[in-house]
Amino acid sequence: MNLFGKYFKTSLLFISFALILSFIAYFFPLFNKVAFFVILGLTLILTLEKLEYGLYILLAELFIGSKGYLFYFDLGGTSVSLRIALFLIVMGVWFYNRLKIKDLRFKLDKWYWILFAFIAWGFVWGLIRGNTFQNLFFDFNGWLYFGIIFPLVDVIKSGEQIENVLQIFTAAVTVIIIKTFFFLYIFSHGLEVPIFPIYHWLRQFLIGEITLMPSGFYRIFFQSQIYLLIGFFIFSALLIWRQKSPSPPSPPIEGGETKKYSPPLAGGARGGVINYWLLAIGSLTSILVSFSRSFWIGLAFGLLTLLIFLVVLKFSFKKIIKIGLCGIAILVISLGAVFATAQFPFPEPGKISFASMFSDRLTDLDEAAVRSRWDLLPPLGRAIVKHPIVGSGFGATVTYKSSDPRAIQVNPGGIFTTYAFEWGFLDIMLKIGLAGLIVYLLLIGKIWRSGWLLGHSGEFILLGLLLGLAALLATNFFSPYLNHPLGIGYIMLCGLIFEKIR
Repeated sequence: MNLFGKYFKTSLLFISFALILSFIAYFFPLFNKVAFFVILGLTLILTLEKLEYGLYILLAELFIGSKGYLFYFDLGGTSVSLRIALFLIVMGVWFYNRLKIKDLRFKLDKWYWILFAFIAWGFVWGLIRGNTFQNLFFDFNGWLYFGIIFPLVDVIKSGEQIENVLQIFTAAVTVIIIKTFFFLYIFSHGLEVPIFPIYHWLRQFLIGEITLMPSGFYRIFFQSQIYLLIGFFIFSALLIWRQKSPSPPSPPIEGGETKKYSPPLAGGARGGVINYWLLAIGSLTSILVSFSRSFWIGLAFGLLTLLIFLVVLKFSFKKIIKIGLCGIAILVISLGAVFATAQFPFPEPGKISFASMFSDRLTDLDEAAVRSRWDLLPPLGRAIVKHPIVGSGFGATVTYKSSDPRAIQVNPGGIFTTYAFEWGFLDIMLKIGLAGLIVYLLLIGKIWRSGWLLGHSGEFILLGLLLGLAALLATNFFSPYLNHPLGIGYIMLCGLIFEKIR
């Protein structure tokens, strides 16, 4: 499978260009509005020409856009994000095409339909219970992203299209890696001219956050770095593929056609090997620089799952050791890359305590974000047991006393009421109940089984996708991704890829 073809190069160019335009939009609000509508207009034209093009644009934004506000438009005091607008265009054109051919039948796995019923129930039940409509809507709208499954199923039918999607994903991962390194360099060297606008651009456009740590190190965090965590396992799996077999069998595509994969690791494609090494190293480096404990937990769980895979797939002890040594090499190089970037001698960098920056993050359980999570847990649990089976509906809130200095700054008493919770699985359980959570997990379980049945026969890129899914599930314990387009999008793509390649 070639992940560096035409769509990779095109996506790399346009994603980079979009980020530059978004940064310019920070300085010129009118430009933000103009760019918003120009992008929508071009997307509408391309989507009407071919629905596939609109889906590619939508997925590129998903992979790179964090919360979806690279560009936005203020409508009556509410900011309409680029992600929502692209979603409406793609869904609208897809529905129009369906009406045109007078076919509204949708072939979809039953677990999707059951989950959709619970999502609808969460909305209706929230209305019945009188949950604040604004909270209800913003809590519910992330789940609407599941609607993309309909155009995805209609459009993505061949191995070539799956390859195109993975090329767009790889391009997005590449850009996020470069962006992480660039911001780490800028902030660790105290370059005052770009620091202020970059910091406020990231905050205003909800792209990410940059925080000065007690060690003197800057935390560079983007919500979209979840795809670097996933990408790390995909690229690592491709390197492991090389250890196992240079040319695994190619499975047939749905419908009987056989899609011949030409992995960059086979034959004389040395450039492909180097690219995957660089992407694996860059992804891990960025995960470290994010200082996200949730990502680190996802990384650890993904690595544990990888070890289980290697044992079950009967890799020899010698090969497992070799893979482990390669993993250690990637970690050492990644740590070296962090040090080299932060302490590059020109201009003079700030002082950083490398000895403590990672250990403090792992051991400081009294840090604000950790305290906030634990403060929330008891009242969240009490709210869940009120309606444990059916949930309390979208927009359900919990009030708790937070010891987080940021919350105390807003409210001196530290009393905080919210409908969004860091405990990802508990958030789902509060809104659509234990029954809804079980249905969601059963859907994911079916997707997992499909991927495993294909992956253990030799398609290690599929095992990479599974490892990414395992990392996502572990991350969701402490950071909500399964109820967010970033996680929902990946789950749908995994299900679609596993369904089409069989």
